[in-house]
Amino acid sequence: MFKIATTRVAAATALIVFTGASAFVPTAAHAHTMPVSALGVTASASTAAEEFDTLRQKYVTMLTGGASYNASDPDIVSRVAAITADGQTSWDSLKKVADRNRLWDDSPLGNDSASVTRSYQHLRDMALAYTTAGSTLQGNAQLKTDLVDGLDWMHSRVYYSGAKMYQNWWHWQIGAPLALNDIIALMYNELTSTQISNYLAAIAYAQPTVAMSGANRLWESQVIAISGINGKDAARVAAGRDGLSALYPYVRSGDGFYQDGSFVQHNSYAYNGGYGASLLSGIADLMYVLDGSSWDVADPNSVNAFQWVYSAYEPFIYKGNLMDMVRGREMSRYGIQDDDAAVSVLSSIIRLSSVAPPADALAFKSMIKGWLASDVDKTFLSAAPVDLIVSAKAILDDVSVTPREELVSNRQFTGIDRTVHLRPGFGFGISMASSRIGAFESINSENNKGWHTGDGMTYLYNDDLSQFHDDFWPTVDSYRLPGTTVLKNTTQTPNTRTDKSWVGGASIQGQYGVTGMELHPIGRNLEGKKSWFMFDDEVVALGAGITSTDGIDTETIVENRKLNDAGDNTLTVDGATEPSTQGWSEVVTDVTTMHLAGSVPGSDVGYYFPGGATVDALREQRTGTWKQLNSSSAWANSTSISKNYLSLAFDHGANPTGAGYSYVLLPNKTSAQVGEYAATPDVDILVNSESAQAVRENGLGVTGINFWKDEPTSAGGVTSDKKASVMVSESADSVELSVADPTQKNTGQIYLTLDRAVTGVISNDPEVTVLQYAPTAKVKVNVNAAGGKDFNVKFSLSGAQQDNPGPVAVPSVYEAESLPINTLSRSVTPYTDANASGGKKLGLNNNAVGEYVEFSVDVPQAGTYDLTTRAFRSGANGIYQLSVNGTNAGTPQDLYWTTSVNQKDVLFGSYTFPAPGSYLVRLTTTGKNGSASGYRAFLDYLKLTPA
Repeated sequence: MFKIATTRVAAATALIVFTGASAFVPTAAHAHTMPVSALGVTASASTAAEEFDTLRQKYVTMLTGGASYNASDPDIVSRVAAITADGQTSWDSLKKVADRNRLWDDSPLGNDSASVTRSYQHLRDMALAYTTAGSTLQGNAQLKTDLVDGLDWMHSRVYYSGAKMYQNWWHWQIGAPLALNDIIALMYNELTSTQISNYLAAIAYAQPTVAMSGANRLWESQVIAISGINGKDAARVAAGRDGLSALYPYVRSGDGFYQDGSFVQHNSYAYNGGYGASLLSGIADLMYVLDGSSWDVADPNSVNAFQWVYSAYEPFIYKGNLMDMVRGREMSRYGIQDDDAAVSVLSSIIRLSSVAPPADALAFKSMIKGWLASDVDKTFLSAAPVDLIVSAKAILDDVSVTPREELVSNRQFTGIDRTVHLRPGFGFGISMASSRIGAFESINSENNKGWHTGDGMTYLYNDDLSQFHDDFWPTVDSYRLPGTTVLKNTTQTPNTRTDKSWVGGASIQGQYGVTGMELHPIGRNLEGKKSWFMFDDEVVALGAGITSTDGIDTETIVENRKLNDAGDNTLTVDGATEPSTQGWSEVVTDVTTMHLAGSVPGSDVGYYFPGGATVDALREQRTGTWKQLNSSSAWANSTSISKNYLSLAFDHGANPTGAGYSYVLLPNKTSAQVGEYAATPDVDILVNSESAQAVRENGLGVTGINFWKDEPTSAGGVTSDKKASVMVSESADSVELSVADPTQKNTGQIYLTLDRAVTGVISNDPEVTVLQYAPTAKVKVNVNAAGGKDFNVKFSLSGAQQDNPGPVAVPSVYEAESLPINTLSRSVTPYTDANASGGKKLGLNNNAVGEYVEFSVDVPQAGTYDLTTRAFRSGANGIYQLSVNGTNAGTPQDLYWTTSVNQKDVLFGSYTFPAPGSYLVRLTTTGKNGSASGYRAFLDYLKLTPA
């Protein structure tokens, strides 16, 4: 299999560059004695210069490995040989004639900006081979001559201060200077002061300041900091370091790391393994390079980088493979498949282990040791920079470091619509899309066939570690990805979100979980409710309400698994072996179990179909190219590749109405074990409808439930008044409840009832209020601004019966400025006012009839109430109608008055609240008094008084 070329590995793991404005211009060769003042610390010129030289040499060692490694280590010998080969290839293919219009045939200049980056990457390959100890090209005089000539040629014609920058900005401001900074550092003692000055000035012109967000900001900071080191410019090093400060804090929207471990780039795409990995890499490298220097990273928020390892990366690395579902369009890049992509992240974690607090450093090394032990392809040791191979070997040889055992976890990444379920022997992932997260990104001619990767695609990982690399993406049928419900042979619109917010789930005890997705592809009429219930040794998948009027056959893909090279993995159906010839297909009716033999031990997969099912089975050989996925000049490869697949699917027919499905994945079970499971299954499907989907795992005493509607609904022994994901775990003496709002739109409460009594509460999150212990247990959960996070309460089933808590009283007033806003058509403004009951009032900036503000109001007691607002006098006040859950309460009220009274209570009418819960109270402008100058309102509070 193709591995990452030296250039690509460096770009992903150890590449740092600069983007500053005040480039250093040496006046003598390398200007080693130029005076420098670093951040107000006065130092002699020689001391300052020595510190820059020390940092530059530290950085060069990161690139080359230095000169102290074991030259006889076979992995290092192999890596140095690869560096040499890359350098030789770039050197051999370099156009050396005087009248050349490009340096390499694969990098035509003038229109394609990627060729600028690629040209410098070729030159970097040559520089790395020239400076790496043990390379047969080390110190080669002719290589140096041709390399420096190439640098000057690029500077005089393409990349210089004032050059015209065409096509994609990224290559000019980030890609090219990243590589050029490396070259300057590597060749520093071989370049003249004029050359160094010229190259640094070109970088400074292209990338003058740190101004972007996410990974792009990181790259800017890298460019600036390393150019500062190369140019002995303290201000630039500080600017690069300080540019990182905006990246450390967690975000609640937009680009960056989220508290739950999600990483978003381009506002709505899951990119932990793409831009996020680059960000982690750059931060780790800069923290490592600057550690102990005058520019040591001291931002207190930088400790978050250590937490990202646990929350944003450890769950997504399965035995050394980085899950593609968080790599965005990068999964379409030839040569960087999931094992290759993990090299960057593992490299970053090794770097961070050198600067992290002792407990974190030990944990990071434990992760590395465990992943390297399971890396059967030895991808890391064959692709990482030499210095990191040395570090990795030291970790492997360190008897004080215990390899981390398999991670057992269920994680709902609500910031990116991803779920990861990790169990001993297998891992399971789900990638989805919503009104928050795009289905797939396809820009710059990349990820051209990512159509259905956000439609609920599932990824099953086991000991067949090459399942999703070894050319999975160019050969799998991109119309039929596992887990998805799709219209046959149809594509999707790229770079779009869906119009459905119900996507997410809940976990319990950190081990089990339920995830759901309301399906509605943009531009299609297909809709459905999809749920996954993840337990100990099985995953249950349910579908309900599958409906379409698109006139196209609809199918749910249970499986589409890559087979061995012969394509003859044994498939058994209800214990009978099916043909293993390519092209075999069959519509198997009334099937209860299927079993697919794995390509390696520990990779069998079983399938159980409760109640029997009709399944379309197909064994086929498929052929494709990476260029079909990614036609960009940087990543296209037209080599034809063939792989074998076995797919299983439910055919719902054209224009289904309310169709459904159910199946159970049984990873790593033998055919006999699958049959035994089907005879006495551990799971009961309790409900599979458009209102709720629920499954109980009897052996664990764990139930998962997805409630799909904002109305009281009962399923699995739980009643919820709102859309929710719920997990329940029962034991002999306790019952635990985990609740989440997967829509992330509920600005109020979720009220839940367990259909059993409990004796008391053992623990609960602050957001959970216990309302009742008996005869049924009742809670309300505040999910306002929770971002899909789940909340937990644990009850006792034994011991003395606790008295029910007293009833929660209706608040005397609901302060308008504090009420959660569910939606609004125009802005609101809070004002400080000593005459207001809470010291503040809320201004509604409505400006026309029909504009509104809708609040979420928690009403803890059922009953009929008069609804009153206290309003402040204003000549701009309009006439308003109050409604509750869409029903008008009373008649419109004019909030304009001319008397001297500054504020007064306005009674709109009464409303009967049938049950405790969160209600949507909307104030809508219906007109204005003829004397009023506008449609505004200034509110102190809302008051509910028993009628």
